[in-house]
Amino acid sequence: MKSPYECPVCGYDALLEPPADYNVCPCCGTEFGYHDLVHSWSELRANWLAKGANWFSSYTHPPYGWNPMRQIQALVGLEVLRVTKTDSSVTELRAEKTTVAA
Repeated sequence: MKSPYECPVCGYDALLEPPADYNVCPCCGTEFGYHDLVHSWSELRANWLAKGANWFSSYTHPPYGWNPMRQIQALVGLEVLRVTKTDSSVTELRAEKTTVAA
């Protein structure tokens, strides 16, 4: 059964508790009520993506077939993630809004 709680930062949809009251998302590592006091969810998401979108928890394992890019795409709707190279040859992930013809 799917959890009723989804992480607003990374889109992980199996949180056991709501994203509040110092609960930590096992996927992106956001501690709600701490990290999101100073940074917006989109800032936290961009930071997680820039660091490689790795699974955070060593206790809770990712679901079978876990794919952070699919998870983020489901969260941000019609945004498409693109991998680009910066001048310093560091790989970044950026979300770019695209329009989809009906």
